Amino acid sequence: MHFLMTIDVECFSIPLNRCDNDTGREVYEAGLPRLLDLLARHDVQGTFYFTGKMAEMFPEAIELVMGYGHEIGYHGYDHSSYADLNAFTGLLSDRLKRRVSIDDTLENLLSRAHTHRNKPSDFAGEHDFW
Repeated sequence: MHFLMTIDVECFSIPLNRCDNDTGREVYEAGLPRLLDLLARHDVQGTFYFTGKMAEMFPEAIELVMGYGHEIGYHGYDHSSYADLNAFTGLLSDRLKRRVSIDDTLENLLSRAHTHRNKPSDFAGEHDFW
């Protein structure tokens, strides 16, 4: 049997409805190892899409997933809401600066892996800043 499976790896807390550093740490320290072991026991491979925020906080998490032979993807920086154009323009400069740093980190870590990029579903436009 064959199927496609993707896993988003991020520090977004659903109950808090925001990115949360404690959630990111719990994902890295507990969630990922448990999921990776489960998938390995059943010989299942997937694509793990990391947000830039998570990759920035825990770059070693990418190496952990790669060590299990999974495919790596990039899932944008975070899940910030950009409904308010003023808030968006205020964050844009910072995001572009961070993207250079994250791109460098990801390029270094992912240069030896097959990777994909997946934009967060809450942003679509003619300019791709992620």
